[in-house]
Parts: sequence; structure tokens; C-alpha cells
Amino acid sequence: MTPVLDMKVALVTGGDRGIGRAIALRLSSQDIFTIISYRKREDEAKLTLELIKSKNGKGDMIRADISSKEDVEKMVDYIKSKYGGVDILVNNAGVGFSSKFVDLTYDSWFKQIQTNLTGSYYVTKMLIDNMINKKWGRIIFMSSIAGIYGAEYLIAYSAAKAGLIGLAKSLAIEMAKYNITVNVVAPGFIETKLGKSYFEWLDSIGYKDSEKNYISLIPSNRLASEDEVSSVVSFLVSEEASGITGQVITVDAGASLMPGSVYKRA
Repeated sequence: MTPVLDMKVALVTGGDRGIGRAIALRLSSQDIFTIISYRKREDEAKLTLELIKSKNGKGDMIRADISSKEDVEKMVDYIKSKYGGVDILVNNAGVGFSSKFVDLTYDSWFKQIQTNLTGSYYVTKMLIDNMINKKWGRIIFMSSIAGIYGAEYLIAYSAAKAGLIGLAKSLAIEMAKYNITVNVVAPGFIETKLGKSYFEWLDSIGYKDSEKNYISLIPSNRLASEDEVSSVVSFLVSEEASGITGQVITVDAGASLMPGSVYKRA
């Protein structure tokens, strides 16, 4: 018999570090049993789980490459057999590689679309039945302002993140009758390894102080933080947000208000 927890169960894909870790810690602090998935950074995932438990939270971790249908099936089988399913799903796992379009390889395009878009489809498709049966659920897709406005040299990443917005808006319509909300959080560049690597790559191809110049054009003159992103996710999965669905909420410290190009060539 599948055990029934006396608390809501959440899955945060890519919860081993960065924004995913911040979200996992935030949810677990709200009496939500939080499962984190990771692809290869087991040590980081263990650290996230330790941090959850150190703050009296409860959770679990499981390895899964969400771009693999077989991996997702195994992860879902584990979650359903042990916890019955999830009530809250945060599709956070993703990858992004900087490249000029003329240099963008087919393999790089496929990997970014397969992980960011198709992977989120796999996970949602296989876990949504529990929410439908309970007639309650919260689904969050982590997109990016790159998926709304585009981003130079992030063609495949931007395309995949834009696809998540279309997926979420359409799914929100279909799931509303089951009291399942579906929303999108679209961060700007955050102080994470992924964000840093993008600015480092820009500098390597002839841009000068790209991160500094980017920040100088943001109205608040700073990047948004992981905690600011996690606080929005926390609200959207709450009962108080039951009237919000099919929406895209940017968390970028005003970056998307900037006119024109955000970079200055050397």
C-alpha cells in the first residue's frame, strides 16, 4: 500500500543547486515534503537535502536526467511507489549553452530543447494524474526573460524557454477545472554559475565587462536574487494564489524594462 504523508509533496527538478536549491529550501520550510531531482551532482543534491533537514524540513532526493524518458519513468515510479505522487511540481531543471547561431550545432540545439522543454513535458505528463485525481495541484515552469524577449547568443535556450510559456498557458486552460494552477516564473540573469558563464563567454568573444554593463542598464542597478525567485514560487504554490493561473511572472530587478541592447562592445 502506498504510504500517505500528512503533508503536501513537492518535486523540484534540478533542485541540487542555484535557483532549484533556493526553491527547495523555501518549500520545505513551509511544511511541504520536498523531493529534489538531480542529474549528476550527487554531492550538491546531498548538501541541499542536508540543508532541508537542518532546518527541520523533510525531503528526499533522486537522480534523473529529465531529457531521458526512461529516467523520468524510473523517477516517477519511485515517487509514486513511495509517496503516492506529488501535489506541487516545479519544473526547474534546464541547460543553456552560449553560441553564435552560425556555430550552433544540431547536438547543442537538440540537447537544450530536449532538456528544457521536452524534459519538462515528460515530468509533468507523468505526474499530473495524481493532481487530477485529488482535484488540486500546482505546477510551475521555470522559464526566463530570454524566453519572452530573446537573448543574444542563446538561441536554443530562448526557444526552449519560450516553448515552456506556450505549454504552460495551454495547460492552464485545460487543468483549471481540476483546481490545478499552472504558472511560469521567468527570472532574469541571476548570480548563479549559469549566469556567470554567459557573461564570461561574452567577454571571451569581444565584449568588455558585459556583466557590469548589463547591470548598469538595469533600473535597480543589480541582478535579482535566487531568494527573490523562490519567494515568488512559494506564493504561486500556496492556497492564496488559487486565482492565479496561466500567468508569466518575471523576477529580474527590472532588467526587462531596459531599452535596446544590454551589451557594449569593446
